[in-house]
Amino acid sequence: MILKNAKVFFEGDFEDLDVQIKDGIFYNIAENISEDDEVIDCGGKKVIPGLIDVHTHGCMGYDFSTASADEMKDMFNYCASQGVTSVAPTSITMSLEPYKKAMMRINEYCNKEDKTGSRVLGINMEGPFLAKNKKGAHDERFLTDVDEEVFKELDELSGNRILIVDLDPDLPSAMDFIKKYSDKKTISIAHTSCTYETAMKAIENGASHVTHLFNAMNGLHHREPGVIGAVNDSNVFAEIISDGVHIHPAVLRFMFTACPEKMILVSDSMCACGLEDGDYELGGLKVIVKDSKATLVDGTIAGSTTNVFECMRRAISFGIEEEEVILSCSLRPALSVGLEDKVGSIAKGKFADFLIVDDDYNLEQVFVGGNKIK
Repeated sequence: MILKNAKVFFEGDFEDLDVQIKDGIFYNIAENISEDDEVIDCGGKKVIPGLIDVHTHGCMGYDFSTASADEMKDMFNYCASQGVTSVAPTSITMSLEPYKKAMMRINEYCNKEDKTGSRVLGINMEGPFLAKNKKGAHDERFLTDVDEEVFKELDELSGNRILIVDLDPDLPSAMDFIKKYSDKKTISIAHTSCTYETAMKAIENGASHVTHLFNAMNGLHHREPGVIGAVNDSNVFAEIISDGVHIHPAVLRFMFTACPEKMILVSDSMCACGLEDGDYELGGLKVIVKDSKATLVDGTIAGSTTNVFECMRRAISFGIEEEEVILSCSLRPALSVGLEDKVGSIAKGKFADFLIVDDDYNLEQVFVGGNKIK
């Protein structure tokens, strides 16, 4: 097929270009492509890359840590219907045996031949190597020091699909783990009260990612800049949640002014995403959703109830430049996990994952691998 008459998001800007798709990949992007292919007239529309969420725990009443392979199919179909064409299903801290089963079920889903919806990039392993004093919505009973043997067993059970390992660099053995695995996995600084100096040391040792910036870490202080200061001073990517609950819009604008090239929008969604207010569960802990805000019984924020497409729209509505926002939920997350040669932008040879939207970013059509999903 050939997409014509659209404003195409190409190399970080909107251009008047045609997009040709063959065999599920972007085959050509140029002006006035003339072929006998099917033509889709996108007059008055924008074409942007399919969005990527590298941090999502669940949706539609299901959690990636407990869902069956069949339930995951429903989850990925929902994600795709919302414009999120690539996903890193994210675990939550649990006791070891259920954690093992979660990894096995995700691997089972990935090995199915009848997969539909979003493509699975790999697993984001959030927990159990996190700080108890910054546990957020993780069950403190199951948080542990960094344990290489536990990690190796979980990775093997997942089919070696663990893509991101979240950890607190203050934990015993954390630095050794970072040194050993940072060339194999994306190591993310997470759920920590570590200092600026410790964060910088972790980055020097190979950490290249930060989990939900500002949340579950010390705030930015003029004498103790912490992880936030380290992000500004180093070459890392940092997740940020633009649901309007986790981060004030002024802080989002601040970070997109200070270092936009490092920002990655994530949903951190839990199972209530796509559903109504009510009582839910996350990692065995009760979650109350009221006015679309998810909290534990003690008031701790417990993930979000939104998706990355909606996070993108809200970030734009907060006054952040739309081109920067799109990059933060397409190319930058792909770069952060080393998959930019496959997904994340409209470019020759990449999977033809793209969205057709109007000027107000209402989602009209979704394509994954050149196949229409919505």
